[in-house]
Amino acid sequence: MSPADGGIEHLRRHHGIRISKQFLEKLTQPVGEFWLQQDDRDAQGALRGKIVPLGEVGLDYCCVFADGTMVRTDGEWHEVRVGAVRTTEGDTTRKSSIARFCDVEQFGADLWRKACECGYGEASSKAFLGDGSHWIWSIAGLHFSEAVQILDWYHLAEHLSKCGNEMFGEGTQDSQAWAGKMRQMMEKGHVQRALEEVEKLSGRGKNRCQAKHELITYLTNNRERMDYPRYRALGFPISSGDVEAECKDLVQARCNPADGGMEHQRSRTGLTCALRLTRRQLRQRLGLSQRVPTGLAQTPPARAAEASRLRYHQNAATPSNTAKPSDFIMLLYCPR
Repeated sequence: MSPADGGIEHLRRHHGIRISKQFLEKLTQPVGEFWLQQDDRDAQGALRGKIVPLGEVGLDYCCVFADGTMVRTDGEWHEVRVGAVRTTEGDTTRKSSIARFCDVEQFGADLWRKACECGYGEASSKAFLGDGSHWIWSIAGLHFSEAVQILDWYHLAEHLSKCGNEMFGEGTQDSQAWAGKMRQMMEKGHVQRALEEVEKLSGRGKNRCQAKHELITYLTNNRERMDYPRYRALGFPISSGDVEAECKDLVQARCNPADGGMEHQRSRTGLTCALRLTRRQLRQRLGLSQRVPTGLAQTPPARAAEASRLRYHQNAATPSNTAKPSDFIMLLYCPR
């Protein structure tokens, strides 16, 4: 069963709303456009200084994550940029996310807005984590200059293993031993020693020479972001798993045919991401779990929403420019 079919079945079973898949897809356009426009307005307003995003005060930690994931739209592969913000206050941890089909400038503005709403400006300790992509660090430098920049540990480990496989043979004991030794150096913060070890590698052969050069460049460009002993001592994470999980759950699971999703037009991909994020945020405010339990219609928040919802019929569909996002609030209860 596709996510859309699951949503339609949930509306029919628990709320008595019967709509077709085609009608559900029509609703994506006005609702998704509304939330995208609101996000753009808030982000640009914050950057212009007209609207200052207010967030939580007294936070212990605020960690910002950024990544990108590829989706197939209009017959080609394009990148959706994804961001996550994790905040910690005492024993309480919260997370909020964004996913945008836009350029780096727009995404950076929206990620900064989201971080401020979550309390970035008032947090005692701040960190920004990424996988080493240039566009990610450009956002960190522009909007999050106060944060400690941290290179994702697992991406670093992948680069070390890739080089080891090229130098000593893929999956061989020598390759694994070399990569393991390099990881130990990096765990202890010995970046210079690690660079010297890479320099010692034989560069004979085109592939070996390229692998050596790529690893040296990667380590050199990120050497100020690999002080892992210090990051652990400060209480920061060293993995960007928060945002990678969002790439899979928010984007790939819904928009990639290879992962069970549907291929969309480029414009609809952004709308779909906006809807999924809005649904999640609403459910968090209502205190509901991400997955819809069987008895959802019996919970107090659902009863309140149920009392005010509108009943839709396929023959009552109206042009998208007359639809109101508030009319479709119950759609946000759909599984996935």
